[in-house]
Amino acid sequence: MIHRFFILLLLTINFFACAQEPTISLQDTEEAKSLALAEKKKLDYILYLKKQQEWVDSTFSKMTEDEKIGQLFMATAYSNLSTGHVNGIKNLIENNHIGGIIFMQGGPLRQAKLVNQYQKLAKIPLLVSMDAEYGLAMRLDSTIMFPKQMTLGAIENDNYIYDMGAEIARQLKRVGAHVNFAPVVDINVNPANPVIGFRSFGENKERVAQKGVAYMKGMQHNGVIANAKHFPGHGDTNMDSHYSLPVINHDVDRINAIELYPFKALIADSLESVMVAHLQIPALDDTPNLATSLSPKVVTGLLKDSLGYKGLIFTDALNMQGVAKYFKPGEIAVKSLVAGNDVLLSPNDIPASIEAIKKAIANNELTALDIDNKVKKILRAKYTVGLNNYKPVELIGIYDELNNKNALSIKAKLYEQAVTVVKNEGNLLPLKNIDSLSFGSLSFGLNKSNRFHETLNQYADFENFNSKSQNINQATINSFYEKLKDKDVVLVSIHNMSNRSSKQYGISKTTISLIQKLEKVTNVVVIPFGNPYALKYFEESKLLVCAYENDPLMEAAVPQVLFGAVENHAKLPVTASKNLREGTGFRMITIGRMGFAEPESVGMKSEILNKIDSIAKQAISYEATPGCQVLVAKDGKIVFNKSYGYHTYSNKEKVTNSSIFDLASLTKVLSTLQAVMLLEEQGKIDLNGKLSDYLPELYGTNKSNIIVKQVLTHQAGLKAFIPFW
Repeated sequence: MIHRFFILLLLTINFFACAQEPTISLQDTEEAKSLALAEKKKLDYILYLKKQQEWVDSTFSKMTEDEKIGQLFMATAYSNLSTGHVNGIKNLIENNHIGGIIFMQGGPLRQAKLVNQYQKLAKIPLLVSMDAEYGLAMRLDSTIMFPKQMTLGAIENDNYIYDMGAEIARQLKRVGAHVNFAPVVDINVNPANPVIGFRSFGENKERVAQKGVAYMKGMQHNGVIANAKHFPGHGDTNMDSHYSLPVINHDVDRINAIELYPFKALIADSLESVMVAHLQIPALDDTPNLATSLSPKVVTGLLKDSLGYKGLIFTDALNMQGVAKYFKPGEIAVKSLVAGNDVLLSPNDIPASIEAIKKAIANNELTALDIDNKVKKILRAKYTVGLNNYKPVELIGIYDELNNKNALSIKAKLYEQAVTVVKNEGNLLPLKNIDSLSFGSLSFGLNKSNRFHETLNQYADFENFNSKSQNINQATINSFYEKLKDKDVVLVSIHNMSNRSSKQYGISKTTISLIQKLEKVTNVVVIPFGNPYALKYFEESKLLVCAYENDPLMEAAVPQVLFGAVENHAKLPVTASKNLREGTGFRMITIGRMGFAEPESVGMKSEILNKIDSIAKQAISYEATPGCQVLVAKDGKIVFNKSYGYHTYSNKEKVTNSSIFDLASLTKVLSTLQAVMLLEEQGKIDLNGKLSDYLPELYGTNKSNIIVKQVLTHQAGLKAFIPFW
């Protein structure tokens, strides 16, 4: 009894002892790891700031007054102008010690070569910038043009915009640039705005801010300084500050609630630079003819003090008439610096401006401390983009690296997500039961050979018609009508439109008339490939799709959305009319149809798939087959589809992507092979193993020693055909 008592006592003590031991959950472990990682990042950042400040102080301590003043200037450079222009820039670098360059029109290789030449002359590496709102193609030939911001404004998932920002950053660095004057975060509430328009994400301040943040982060996370423009908001103007000084008469409350909203959002998310616009806003500063870019009340009072912005501040180009019309270059430079700007962008006369700044310092209009603080901000920015360890741009392979398949894949996805189904009466879209329907399409402003019709014909048998011009006579209208009136579904697309409301966005009355006539007798899907404000001319249409831009990849994207191969929920970024409001857009679902994409969009590589060409040609040369078609699909996307050779060895009829084949022997390819591939990937089967290793019933038979790989490659010596009947 006593023995049992002691055992019970020991068990009880042990139980309570165990109960008192702390238990560490998986969640606690993960939280500890997360805290440790956060602490490491904090320490790394502190070390980074220390090294940055050391470089800034070391560089600054060696600078003369002329070199300090020179750092404030960013000169305009071109890569498509004469030797005289190039020598002029070299002179500014060597004799005026300019701190940076903004590159305008030219080509990528030419620009890269000039960057290397200019950087070699600079005592302190140059900060190189570009206006690349929709990629390098905004300025450079032979490069990829990404969608305009108005198109991006329709996209629901901002991760696509982040990816674009990251890719644009990669391309900018590849041509030697460090700053992109993007994103535009002006809220375009004025359809007649002559300078912003499609450069804006739209009229909804929250969506403009969200998309601006995504674009900004994509660039800044990948080593390029983003720039929010045009502060404090250029979206509600009817004049272009390149040619005049636009006036905005809104009160402070309105400006604070609407125009400033995106800037506040980006500043709160670590925006690295801002561009101040040339605007007249009496509510902020009523000094006659004084642009916001030259106003201390706007730059220092509003941006720096009220909004607490501490990053780099650029003027808009100082050669624009919004300022150049009212002041001399030297006056503009001094007023810009007094206002609170750090970098003087594209001034007309840099030597004269430098002398004016020196006089302003001597007259105490500016102080040496003002200049010093601005120069140190510029040097910190240079350290941020790696100019403390400058390396020349590699010239070899620049075209291929800028125009790669991954970049095209990003662009294609953006267009797919931007296609906006604005009206969908009867829920006709996406198009279903296509085997029982007849289709026709009529395109205005499109060549006969185009991606739009090619992609449509991948899904259904379309009768396609084209008219290069919208100015067609009555006989042509009647002809198109007669050919299309009996179709079940007709797609009318309008291409090569204008961005000008004064030109009715390039839409003719005859086009509208024909569409309205067809809509009375059949289902017409109207698809303007252009400005969304143009939709107002089709607000009575029952089926309306906005395609925003005239680009081959958008031409390929629209059919995929219409036929249910792409899922999206795009929304109008602006209000086109009373009945077509901002935010309008139907969710499009996938209905099991295949789409089309670059291999990179599904994690494959084009260079590997391109090897199929040589394999197919070799098979034909060995007479293993007279011809073939090879199609590769993954994740619902066809990423490779090419045809080779002829139908027979007589070489009379070529194999095309629309050739009809008698398909047989599919089981081994679609089931056996797939299963073996999966098992091999999982390490459960060895392709060099014997069949009997996996099928014991084959032991002792004449098939026991056959190798798995031999069976899969038709090298096992088995009979090619068994006569079952």
